[in-house]
Amino acid sequence: MIRMRAPEGLTGFSHQGHAIDVGEDGAVLVDPRHRLDLEAHGFSPWDAPTVAAVSASLGPLDADRARLVALFTETVAAIPDDEVSRMIADADLRRSLELEEAERIDPATVTVEDIELMKRHELFAFLRKRGIRVVPPVDNETLRANARAALAPVA
Repeated sequence: MIRMRAPEGLTGFSHQGHAIDVGEDGAVLVDPRHRLDLEAHGFSPWDAPTVAAVSASLGPLDADRARLVALFTETVAAIPDDEVSRMIADADLRRSLELEEAERIDPATVTVEDIELMKRHELFAFLRKRGIRVVPPVDNETLRANARAALAPVA
């Protein structure tokens, strides 16, 4: 048997003709063969973060964003340790390049020609300096289009 978390507010249910009680803490014990069926109906692994836990750790998010973070957290938990280490190193490098470029870039002097020559981390840095938030995944042409649109004088 495996322990799963029932959707919030659920007090009992039946699966394949068997009544299953939900504990006060939202826990249910089910046959592992039924996991995918139950996940399709909103159940989650017991050790997966709850929407409330994700919201508390990240600050205020609307329910959809908190659920999305919780779902991604389950996926990230399955990534092998060596891959996680590589991904963190890559993200840290990209972030440091972006921060270094943000220090160097003066948005008031950037031209359309500069934008066409900028590398990805430079585009992110320029947009950040202009107060424009861009969230990956995004392609370079979209970054360039956003940067060109941001060429209006800084207020």
